[in-house]
Amino acid sequence: MKLQKTITTLSLFLMLLFLLPLESVAQKKQGPPSWAPAHGYRAKVHQIYFPDHNMYYDLQKGVYIYLNRDNWQISVNLPSIFGRIDLNNSPKVELELDTDSPQRYNAQHILKYKGRGNSKAKAKGPKNK
Repeated sequence: MKLQKTITTLSLFLMLLFLLPLESVAQKKQGPPSWAPAHGYRAKVHQIYFPDHNMYYDLQKGVYIYLNRDNWQISVNLPSIFGRIDLNNSPKVELELDTDSPQRYNAQHILKYKGRGNSKAKAKGPKNK
């Protein structure tokens, strides 16, 4: 009787293992958003600037940097003030700034990139921290 229960339990476990999708069993790998540049290129690009939304995404830290009223805020998730914007289709500027605070250069970025519809624009900036 015990052997039959063990075999039944083992059979149920194996059936569940094969019926569940692989994603639910395996731990999902966290990575950059789908709109971020390709892996090999990512080493040079530190931030992505979204000129239409005046917002940055720091690729190394995985955070959004955005202006909320008069204060710069940092968030791991897309800030709710941007609603449901589609970052895949939003214009992007790949910045090569060697700083953790791209917002320090925001006035220059606004002047240089506002209204730019080019989704593959590149910018090199100051190399000081």
